[in-house]
Amino acid sequence: MLLPLIDVLIGLTVVYLVLATAASTAVDFAEVWLRRRGRLLEQGITEIFSKTLAVSREGDAAATAALVEAFYSSPYISSLYEGHYQPGGPLLPSAIPPHRFAGAVLALARENETFKTSVNRMLKVAGLSLDSPRAEVEAVIATYFTESMDRVTGWYRRHVQKVLFALGLASAVLLNADTLQLLKVLSQSPEVREKVVLAAVEVAREQPAEVAACAGSGRTSEACEQALADRLGQQLSVVGALGLPLGWDGPNGQLCASCRPQDRWTAWVLPVTGKLAGLLLTALATTLGAPFWFDLLNKLFAARDLLRRKGQPAAPAVPAPPSGGTAPGT
Repeated sequence: MLLPLIDVLIGLTVVYLVLATAASTAVDFAEVWLRRRGRLLEQGITEIFSKTLAVSREGDAAATAALVEAFYSSPYISSLYEGHYQPGGPLLPSAIPPHRFAGAVLALARENETFKTSVNRMLKVAGLSLDSPRAEVEAVIATYFTESMDRVTGWYRRHVQKVLFALGLASAVLLNADTLQLLKVLSQSPEVREKVVLAAVEVAREQPAEVAACAGSGRTSEACEQALADRLGQQLSVVGALGLPLGWDGPNGQLCASCRPQDRWTAWVLPVTGKLAGLLLTALATTLGAPFWFDLLNKLFAARDLLRRKGQPAAPAVPAPPSGGTAPGT
């Protein structure tokens, strides 16, 4: 009884993994075009300056904007992006190393009294000043920047979660990836379960260590776009190889046309409610991300192999997917 249950879970998990991987790839693809990360980082830098560096002028948006422009125009930062600084521009860096932030702030503090006064106020909390040893000063400022960027990371994660849910829902609707219907098919059909498990092994083997095709350095935007497009197409092609009843082939049965009004209402409401619930479950599963489902898939295969070694009767031997490895990320 346990092996069929695990096979059902493997079937659902591999569907979620493929959809989550495709959604994560689509998010990365959109990032190449929209540069959302860079704008969120600029927003976080602005907040740092408005609340800390420009505390003596708090509420003065123009003064804060001038400090942000001076920061991004600093040689420490301008080398991280192309062209000249433009507020909310598409070429802003998506990440700034903490030591670069500290170097830019200290350089500006030597030229700008507002920066100097504010940096001294920030360092005073740690019992330091601009006259303190340079290494200690840089370490304090870099730590402050890192801790502040944790908040920006939270902003981006919430943004990504919303996008993943939207993409997951769109994918579920387009593919008719209804969790409840899939669960029913996998539970009732040993042949489908066996085929899906075999396909899941291949999916687990072919999953890359990193989904983000542009995560590496040295790629141009065009190369990133092409790599992400290829990755997205690959994931979508996997869906058709699973052997699951995905897609819209028309209604699964006749509604009761000759029933009483209350019976017709039940005949409509229950299937529609179940369909909406199944699609929403798939969309919510997508938001958990590909790493979660990749890790769970490996654990399910490990449990399946353990049961088979203990002599449980069931499906034919299936080669185990690669153990360990870095799960794909969003």
